[in-house]
Amino acid sequence: MSHHYRLSQLKIDSAIELPELSSWDGAPDTRSDIVFRIGKVPQGLEKPDHVGPDFQTRGRCEYLVALPGSGRILVQGGNKITVEPDPGTDPADTRAFLTGPVQAVLWHQRGLLPLHASVVARDGRAAAIAGASGTGKSTLAAALAGRGLEVLADDICVVDVPAGAAPTALPGIRRLRLWRDALEHLQIPTQKLPQALGGKEKFLLDCSEPLNGPRRLVAVVVLMPEASGAVAIERLRGALAVATIRSVVHMSEVARALARDLDIFTVLARLVAAGVTVWRLRFPADLASLNETATTVLAALE
Repeated sequence: MSHHYRLSQLKIDSAIELPELSSWDGAPDTRSDIVFRIGKVPQGLEKPDHVGPDFQTRGRCEYLVALPGSGRILVQGGNKITVEPDPGTDPADTRAFLTGPVQAVLWHQRGLLPLHASVVARDGRAAAIAGASGTGKSTLAAALAGRGLEVLADDICVVDVPAGAAPTALPGIRRLRLWRDALEHLQIPTQKLPQALGGKEKFLLDCSEPLNGPRRLVAVVVLMPEASGAVAIERLRGALAVATIRSVVHMSEVARALARDLDIFTVLARLVAAGVTVWRLRFPADLASLNETATTVLAALE
């Protein structure tokens, strides 16, 4: 059975159920841009250019990853994904990898820039809330959504910077992955929320109200949670701003293997030159500071 989904402006035809994605709402006969299939995946690529501990690449358009205990995934040309799961693999874990790291690889192969960031927007202006896994991107996005901002994407911010045009953030997965304690702190009931990961207290919060197209990207806020201390935000400029955004490019090691380094540097320089502000946000890594952290981000955006 095929499922049809929307990812940004693209139509996905998937043999794998992906509840994180919005259902396709365009014309039924629209040709699919990306296909997910279950099938045989080779142990390795023929004559690979890069061989790492868990992935291989060939040229700019082939990426093969082996996940111990989960199976193998082959991504080709930015439009075809073949999954060969190991017996007994939890489908929720496979989905999490497909909609996270594999999605980032797809965007790299398609020539766009994926940041490891959730995205919120107001009045057509978007901010990427960026950082490594576990830094609180989705939780902060949920807190800002509670203040009336729209959620444009969770975990991956896809940036498009055409030459001579304003940078934009494309709509992505608009269901936030949130731990139970964060949902309880935000007073959001978990009883009817689907689980994001098998056997874990992480849930999907649907924020997919109608949304028509990209939003202008005006800020990148990089999260730096700390054991203690006050909430503090600092604007970065010039080369430091470029280097800081570069540090949150999603799947950067794979991008390097796909020979994307020069393209990425060019896009990052365009972002900063176009006036996208870059901020470093330090805050205590606890939910007690969430309200103050959200207020600080809003002040920076305004």
